[in-house]
Amino acid sequence: MICGACVSRITRALRKVDGVTKVYVDLQRGTATVRHEPARVSNAALAAAVAEAGYEADLSAAVPTPDAATRSLLDRLLRRGSR
Repeated sequence: MICGACVSRITRALRKVDGVTKVYVDLQRGTATVRHEPARVSNAALAAAVAEAGYEADLSAAVPTPDAATRSLLDRLLRRGSR
């Protein structure tokens, strides 16, 4: 990834994947942050979309984030603990 057109191409490719909710591609770092619904799309599908756009995807730094139900539970527990 070497230019703004690369960023646009990768962003478009990832946004087309069913289950992707947000995409941020950082040209300087050469990374993409993708929020998605894990039940609907796998990391392999995201990597395939990037490959189809003509780029390589390295998922070794992929970090899972909690789903909405888990975030809701964590929020309730944190509120309960602050009383």
